[in-house]
Amino acid sequence: MKHPSFAVLAASAAILSQPAFAEEVLDLDEIVITATAQPIEKQRTGTSVEVLGEDGSVGESGDVEVTSALKRLPGVTSQQNGPLGTTTNVSIRGAQERYSAVYVDGIKVNDPSSTSGQYGNFGGFTIGGLDRIEVLKGSQSALHGSSAVAGVINVFTLPDLDGPEGKQQRAEFLFGSYGTFAGSYSLNQNHGDLSLSFGASHAQSDGFSAGDENLGNTEADGFRSTRLSFGLAYQATDTLRVGVNGFVSDGRADFDEGAFGGPVDGTPGDESGARTERGLRAFAEFDGGGAWQHQVSASYFNVDRSQESLTVAPGSFGSFSSQFEGERRRMEWQSNAKLSERLSLSLGADYEKLTSTDTAIPGGTASIHNRGVFAEAVYSPSENLDVIGTLRYDDNSQFDSATTGKLAVSYRPNDALTLRGAVATGFRAPVPSELYSAYPDPLYPYFGNPDLAPEESQSVEIGFDYALSDATAISATAFRNGIENLVQFQSCPYVFDSDLGFWVCAPDSFSTVVNTPGTSTYKGLEFNLEHRFSDDLGMTLAYTYLDAKTAAGARLPRVAEHELYLSLEVAITDRLDGQLAITHVAGRPPETSPAQVMPDYTVVDLIFEYELSEAATAYLSVHNVLDEQYQQIAGYGTSGRAVFAGLRARF
Repeated sequence: MKHPSFAVLAASAAILSQPAFAEEVLDLDEIVITATAQPIEKQRTGTSVEVLGEDGSVGESGDVEVTSALKRLPGVTSQQNGPLGTTTNVSIRGAQERYSAVYVDGIKVNDPSSTSGQYGNFGGFTIGGLDRIEVLKGSQSALHGSSAVAGVINVFTLPDLDGPEGKQQRAEFLFGSYGTFAGSYSLNQNHGDLSLSFGASHAQSDGFSAGDENLGNTEADGFRSTRLSFGLAYQATDTLRVGVNGFVSDGRADFDEGAFGGPVDGTPGDESGARTERGLRAFAEFDGGGAWQHQVSASYFNVDRSQESLTVAPGSFGSFSSQFEGERRRMEWQSNAKLSERLSLSLGADYEKLTSTDTAIPGGTASIHNRGVFAEAVYSPSENLDVIGTLRYDDNSQFDSATTGKLAVSYRPNDALTLRGAVATGFRAPVPSELYSAYPDPLYPYFGNPDLAPEESQSVEIGFDYALSDATAISATAFRNGIENLVQFQSCPYVFDSDLGFWVCAPDSFSTVVNTPGTSTYKGLEFNLEHRFSDDLGMTLAYTYLDAKTAAGARLPRVAEHELYLSLEVAITDRLDGQLAITHVAGRPPETSPAQVMPDYTVVDLIFEYELSEAATAYLSVHNVLDEQYQQIAGYGTSGRAVFAGLRARF
C-alpha cells in the first residue's frame, strides 16, 4: 500500500490518480495521503483527518515535543510520566497508543519489542524540523493492517521534494527553563530530475523530577536527543521514479522508578533509559502503460533500547537492568488505476516480519510474519459525492487470518457544507513481548500469555464540516469504537511479607496479560470551531467528550470525560502577534487502589511572536502561566511555569 517516504510524493501521485472531473471542478481542500490508498482531497475522505503543518508550522512557538502539538487536536490525548523524554502515551479517542499505527517518513515504527507493540517514543520525539503530521481517526486496519484500531499517526520530518526549483532552507533555535535547548535545520534542493532533502535536530534539557516534587521528590531528570533524516528522489526516465529515504535518532532520558506509593527518586543519573532508532526505505514508482500506475517499496526499522535502575530507593521494586531490540522488515506493492471518469481502483499487497530480541523471551528472540492483500475503490457518481470502500485480508503466522473492511462516504451539497460518515473494522495482533516474555522475579514474577487472541474492533462515525461564513468554520463528529478481546494486565494477588516489610505476589502466583471478555467501548463527540472576530483577532476551540468503559461497565483508566483547548490570537501591531491558549481537562477516573482522585486542571500558555523580516521570526513563550500544580498520571510531576525564547527562519 502507499505510504510515501516524504510528503512530496503525494503531489505527483495525486496528479496521476485523481478523476478528471475532480481536476476540473473540485478545489475542496489540501491533499492528504493517510486516509486512502491514493492521495485525495481531505474533504473527500469521508473520515476525520487532522493535519498539522499546513500553515508552515507543526506546533506553536515554544513547543519542544511532538505531543505538545498533538494534544491540541480534538480526540487526541497525551499523558507523560514526567519531563521531556519520559514514557508518554498518545491516545486517539481514548484508546491507548498500542491501537495506533505510527509512520515516520513512510516507515512504520511501531516497536515489536515494546510492551504492547506501541511506538513508545513520543515522549522523546522533538518537534524541531518536522514538516507535517497527519492524524487519521477511527479503525483503519482495512488499509494499514494490525495496530490501526484507533487510527493512524503519520509524521513527515522532510521538506517537500516537489517544491520549486532551487534551494530552500529552514532553521530554528530555542532555549529556556530547565536548561532546555533545541535546534533544527532542514535543506531541500531541487534541480531538474534530482531532488534532495536533509534534516537535523537536537534537543536537551536538565528537566525536573519525574516523581512529583510535591510528594518529596527533588532529583531533576534530564534528557537529550538527536535526529538526522534524509531523502532522495530521481526521475530516471519518463515513466520511472526511484528514491530512498531514512532517519536515525539517538536519545537518553532519566526517569524515576515506580513503587507502591508512586514513583520515587533514586540517585541522580542512576535511573536512565537510552534509545536508538534507525529507519530506511527504498521505493520505485512507474507507469505500467494504460490506466495503471505501480509502486513498490522495501523498508527497515530497528529500535535498540535499554533501561537501568542501579539504586534501590525506599519503597521501590528494586534495581534492574534491561535491554530490548525490535525490528520490522516490510515490503509493499500497490497499483492504482482510473478505470473511468467516476471510478478509481487500488490493489495492493504487503509482507512484514516482526522480531523482538529480549533476554526475557525464552531463546532470546521471537518473530511473527504477516502477509496482507487489499483492494480499495473510490466511486464518485457526481462531483459532490464520494463513496470509498476498502477490503483487506491478513494471514498471520501466529493467529491465522483476519478480514477487515471500511466504507466511507462524503457528500457536499454546496461549497460550504460537507457531510461525512464511515464504518470500519480493525484488529491488533499481540506482539512477542505480550506472548512470550518471562520475568521469574522471586517477589514479582510476570509471564506472557501465548494463548492471547487478537483484539478486534468495530468503529462508526458521522460528522460534518461547515463554513458558516468567510470568518467562521465549525466541524463536529460523533463516534463509537468497540474493542473485543481487550488485552489487559492482570496483576498477581498481593500479600504482605512481614519479614521484608512490603507487599509481594502471593506464593505460586504471577502477573500476566489476558483477554477481557466482551466489548469495551469508546464513544463520544468532537467539536472544532474557528472564528475571526476581525482581521486582528481570532479564536480556535477544540472540545472532546469521551465515555470509555470496559465490557463490565467500569470506566477505563486515564480517559478524561472532557478535554478543551481554547486559543485566542491577536495582532498587537503589524509585526507583533500574541496568543493566549487554555487547556482544560475534567472528569478523570481514579487511577489506583485504594482509589486516588485525579482532580480537574487548567493550564494557561502565553505566546508572543515578532516578525524580524519576511524570512525570520522571534518568539517568547510562557508555559503554565498560572503555575498550576497538577498530575497527568498519578504520582508523576508536570512542568511548573516555564519560559522559552527562540528564533526561526526560512531562506
